[in-house]
Amino acid sequence: MTREHIEGYTAPIHQAVWTRILTMGAPRLWSAVWLVGCLYSALVFLTVLGIRWALVPLVLWALGQGALMLLTQWDVHWHELAVAQMTRRYRAFYGAG
Repeated sequence: MTREHIEGYTAPIHQAVWTRILTMGAPRLWSAVWLVGCLYSALVFLTVLGIRWALVPLVLWALGQGALMLLTQWDVHWHELAVAQMTRRYRAFYGAG
């Protein structure tokens, strides 16, 4: 018994409903925060230490972005675990560990 679709009762489900939105292979919020932090430190290094030292945070950004990409490839939901670990204190509640 096959079901036929009734016109008007079907709608395409967009992929963004169930997949994570990634920026350069990492979760969007973590990538944006990492980029802003590195750009700010590059600006501080530029004004205080000079142009040569301003490149250090940008190299650090590339390494950090690569690490975020590897974490995302290893486990797509790693950022949810990280947020839960930082915000919810299960150990104190259950007395574990």
